[in-house]
Amino acid sequence: MTTKAKKAPFFYGEENVIDIYLVAGQSNAVGYTNIVDKNAAYEFALELKKGFSNVLFAGRLRWDSGDYYTAQDYAWRTTKLGLGAGGGEKMGPEAGMAKALSEFYNETSGKTAGIIKYGHGGTSLLTKVTDTTGPSNKYGTWVPPTYAQEKLGLRYGDYKASMTGALYREFLEVIKDCLFSLRSIGYTNVNIKGLYWMQGENDRSEPDEYAVAFRYFASDIRRDVARIVRAMTAGDDRGAAEMPIVVGTISQTQNLEYPRAESVNLEFIAMQKRLPDSVSNCYVVDNSQYAISRYDENTGKVNTDGLGSDQWHWNQADQLEIGFNVGREFLSAGGE
Repeated sequence: MTTKAKKAPFFYGEENVIDIYLVAGQSNAVGYTNIVDKNAAYEFALELKKGFSNVLFAGRLRWDSGDYYTAQDYAWRTTKLGLGAGGGEKMGPEAGMAKALSEFYNETSGKTAGIIKYGHGGTSLLTKVTDTTGPSNKYGTWVPPTYAQEKLGLRYGDYKASMTGALYREFLEVIKDCLFSLRSIGYTNVNIKGLYWMQGENDRSEPDEYAVAFRYFASDIRRDVARIVRAMTAGDDRGAAEMPIVVGTISQTQNLEYPRAESVNLEFIAMQKRLPDSVSNCYVVDNSQYAISRYDENTGKVNTDGLGSDQWHWNQADQLEIGFNVGREFLSAGGE
């Protein structure tokens, strides 16, 4: 009788460790912020020109056309300006995050961080029925499996075969592929340091149900990322099972397309700020103060007036500061 050899773990030992930070959500996570002044961004952090040497980036993003930004098929690069929704002229929170993280991850400390980002604009954590005609939820929703089963009545097999939760499932695949590709650049082990969740604009009219869905999401994403990492480390989840989740609030003035829109936003933001009361190791970065638009009573239309990149997305200076706040929150949550 022959005994099948035990498969060696993909990651092993403690040499060449990289700390991983996840970013996911909809368009303000993807990065739809227009880069309007590169010199101003380089004044914020000169490293954004060539990239932070000890803060790496990989990921896969969707935008409304349905195209992918593949980050060279999960190839890792230094984090710099232009890692948003395609073309190099847009940015997301990773730019500001890199500056904050570089206070701990730098050549002096010898420590390295990696940011894995995945998202798609205009998508929902709640929606079961997929919009197949427009960009919103066209490629699936973020609905996690336990929520789909217990609240929507979807058995796991049906869930996997549907567009419900397709973004959630693809996020897990992106994480797995990006982690696998780390070995090719010399990293032999990982720590999962947390998730920045920037989503909610599409669900802002249903704050109570969102709070329920988020509790399922937090539990499921920790469990599923931990499963991925355990399979690579022969059983050690490297912090994934209890990883910090940093929630970014939506803007108080996001898309003020009708007179009551700001009140709707404020109700949703208040719910987001209460999420740490029911979800352990959860933190909130208050993005509500960064103005995006205003409601023009004279025309009855939303007006950006130079505030946001458009009526949904923050401008360059605000996005840089938001990302920096997120990075600082991660360092604080991790005790760095």
